[in-house]
Amino acid sequence: MATIFRDLSYRYQCLYDAIARLAALSVGGNARLGQLAWANLTISAETKILDLCCGSGQTKQFLVQYFPDVTGLDAAPLSLQLARKNVPSANYVEAFAESMPFGDCHFDLVHSSVAMHEMRSGTIATNL
Repeated sequence: MATIFRDLSYRYQCLYDAIARLAALSVGGNARLGQLAWANLTISAETKILDLCCGSGQTKQFLVQYFPDVTGLDAAPLSLQLARKNVPSANYVEAFAESMPFGDCHFDLVHSSVAMHEMRSGTIATNL
């Protein structure tokens, strides 16, 4: 979703979800999008994963099937409320990606889909 829709999408979850579903069509839908990021990686079940800008949990539904330690981070309270409902087995943190409350090397893998274009250049921490 374009940055111009960022504030609106935080207030209107249906707008966010509709745009996310539409964007996922370009790779074959939500199921395919959820598997693309880790399909060819060699990672173990113990891998700690951060789902950066997790939204309402569309991708996390697939991640938790294979990895027990998944944390979703998002700045939108409505998104996190839906994510907790959609994927109760994951952990959740409300925060902006530009100012995450984690220490260095807290996660083994960071997953993000349809979100990085919303970030200002140079604002994401690189020491996760």
